[in-house]
Amino acid sequence: MNQGTSSTETVTDTSVPVDNNGTRRSNRNGMWCALAIVAAVCAVYPIANMPFVDDFSYTKTAFEFARTGHMVYNGWTTAMLGWMIPWGALFVKIFGFSFNAVRFSMLPIAMATVYLFHQILLRFGISSRNAAFGALTLGLSPLFLLLASSYMSDVPGLLVILICIYMCQRAVAARTDRAALLWLVFAMLVNVAGGTVRQIAWLGALVMVPSTAWLLRQRRGMKAAGVLLWIFTLIGVLACMHWFKAQPYSLPDFVLLRPIHARMLFHLSAQLTKALLCLLLITFPVLVAWLPIARQLSVKARLRLVGVLAVYVAFAIALHLKGDLIPWVAPWLTFFLEMVLPVLPGAFGMTAATTNFLMALGISLLVLVSAITLVERLTQLKQLGKAAPKPRGFSMQTKSWRQLAWILGPFFFSYFLLLVPSGIYDHIQDKYLLGLFPVAIIVLLKLYQERVTPRLSVFSLITLVVFTFCAVCGSHDIFAESRALVRTIGTLRASGVPRASIVTICIPNGIGLASDGWAQIEMDGYINDPRVKVPAGAYNPHVPDWKTPTGCQYSWHMTSTPALVPRYIVVSVPLSDLGPTKYPPLWYGAWLPPFHRALYVQQLKETSN
Repeated sequence: MNQGTSSTETVTDTSVPVDNNGTRRSNRNGMWCALAIVAAVCAVYPIANMPFVDDFSYTKTAFEFARTGHMVYNGWTTAMLGWMIPWGALFVKIFGFSFNAVRFSMLPIAMATVYLFHQILLRFGISSRNAAFGALTLGLSPLFLLLASSYMSDVPGLLVILICIYMCQRAVAARTDRAALLWLVFAMLVNVAGGTVRQIAWLGALVMVPSTAWLLRQRRGMKAAGVLLWIFTLIGVLACMHWFKAQPYSLPDFVLLRPIHARMLFHLSAQLTKALLCLLLITFPVLVAWLPIARQLSVKARLRLVGVLAVYVAFAIALHLKGDLIPWVAPWLTFFLEMVLPVLPGAFGMTAATTNFLMALGISLLVLVSAITLVERLTQLKQLGKAAPKPRGFSMQTKSWRQLAWILGPFFFSYFLLLVPSGIYDHIQDKYLLGLFPVAIIVLLKLYQERVTPRLSVFSLITLVVFTFCAVCGSHDIFAESRALVRTIGTLRASGVPRASIVTICIPNGIGLASDGWAQIEMDGYINDPRVKVPAGAYNPHVPDWKTPTGCQYSWHMTSTPALVPRYIVVSVPLSDLGPTKYPPLWYGAWLPPFHRALYVQQLKETSN
């Protein structure tokens, strides 16, 4: 028996042995999951003649590519954008120059992402029913669905990561050394090319492929292949970054911006803690399955659970007295999850602020209890030496935790490590967790079906329904507000007000940012940012003669949009330091409370009549 055959015997347990009927069934289930995403996006109805958050910049680049065939940046993005620009430009060519055309170009990518994740779950030994649930947990989550309804680079980047995971799985399951090597070569090539859409996806080729090669080190030539693939990856990544740095109006993304002091490290620890809690939140439809297990814990484990909750409550009370509690309750991180949360009215004599705070605190406690129960249950099983119960008819399909750890472990650690710069100098956004989301689902599902029971509890199904409802309704309301903003600006323009005299930055959820960002690049060609080095002298260090009104979410207008010299400011809540105008509020309907909302047109007081 040759070396290739011998090494095959050490890895053949990584494949999922299914017959043709099983393969067809798994493909069908994966397609049903992908079609569920289509239905959800259609329910959101992401139709609006304006951009969404950062995609004002990406859309402009796609429009320019469709018109000229060149990649043209505009002083906003630190992501290279890569293949999503010609992909979006293709839809522009077919359906015309519109925000909706590029927005719907993301739908096939979202479908492919969910379908591929379903296949990955199966190959990690997750049962067919649980794999479908895991795929829907990803695709119908408020975080994924909102990003999939826009022309953002996050979902394309996640697809590139999942392709790398899948190809590494195929390499591990390959029956010959040659096939295993080819799968890793394909993984490296696809990841380097695909990672241009969002650079963090390059962790697939930089980390996941070498760690998989090390897992397969007993195969002939695999150690040398792993080293060579990493070197080729590094060369490709550096070449792409060098090209991007030389492009006009591209923005560098520095890892370390300035010296680090002790207070920044405290801020980092808080941000990483919140990131972990937020990751638990978005995986809650799976995590909540552990909640009923709490009654099976030992007395000591229950006491520890109560003790941890007591500490958390004491911590919450202390922060509440200081007025700093809100950032320490769900969703913990800003700001996409915040967009889709319902705003409850006051009830039982409480103010709306108190009602919404109690809702967030209750969600936080449920997440913490479920997570602590999971840890205590696993600790209890380890101490008892109890063998994990195997799902019926599934013993031949259970994957080695060692193989899962080598494929996903180094990648997860490296990805989390790259959140550190954001945690030091700024804030970690919830969308940054999208690349870790599938890994958390895989681990939680595998733990539950092997350590508890093959089927998830009814609590998981109920939670998924609630999450889906919030995702669809919350995302719908964001685009409803966008359509209302388009009508409001149209009313002002029809009365003779130039777009340069209108500012929408006070509208939250990034809607105003997108509208004004688009107006700036339409008038001046780029966002005014001091980080722009090419072309030299592009940055205009102007001093605006107006200041952002109190209550606005952003202040970037002060330097970034010199083309806008505001007279009128569109707001979602009237601001006291702005004056009234003759324009009436524009009301629109929402699916989550408050159901009747409005946009108001105010003006700077020094220009008031």
